[in-house]
Amino acid sequence: MLAGDEMSVYNRLVNFIKYRSNIACKVGKGNKFRPGVFMTSAAEIGNNNYFCDRVMVGNARIGNYCSFGPDVKIAQSQHSVDYITTYQKISKRNINYSLLKDKAEIGNDVWLGANVVVMQGVKIGNGAVIGANAVVTKDIPPYAIAVGVPAKVVKYRFDESQAEKIQASRWWENDFEVACKEVDFLYKEICNK
Repeated sequence: MLAGDEMSVYNRLVNFIKYRSNIACKVGKGNKFRPGVFMTSAAEIGNNNYFCDRVMVGNARIGNYCSFGPDVKIAQSQHSVDYITTYQKISKRNINYSLLKDKAEIGNDVWLGANVVVMQGVKIGNGAVIGANAVVTKDIPPYAIAVGVPAKVVKYRFDESQAEKIQASRWWENDFEVACKEVDFLYKEICNK
């Protein structure tokens, strides 16, 4: 039987071999990882997500069926700016400063384009889309499309009643085959197709 630290090293090694990436957290089923993905032990990853090359996930909780473009950075370490130094070894020792503040929360069916940066403590709602190179410093509501630095909502993917129907369906809680059928049904119902 392996001790706690040994098990952590063992799990990281297994994840590295399995995913070709440095993944230190628990990972749900059906996720796809491109090379160079890095996830700290503070991350929580749901099911059926796609992580493109060099995505870095720190202090974050990620739902299901999300897509992340290359070079996305989510909830990376947050250094002290109110203390004399930002150097972590000193601020940790002198004032017990932690690099991990509030978890970023990425909902379900979220798409983050290439080079997006999401700060700790930010909540991105279900179905939101964040355009390439955006820096997300504030919460983004469900089904919003946000772009820019800092990211601002420019429009919504669906009107309010459509978004409510999609949210109520909770299709993302289903396994892949059932989710496909549910999404197709919603599309026909909501978009009258």
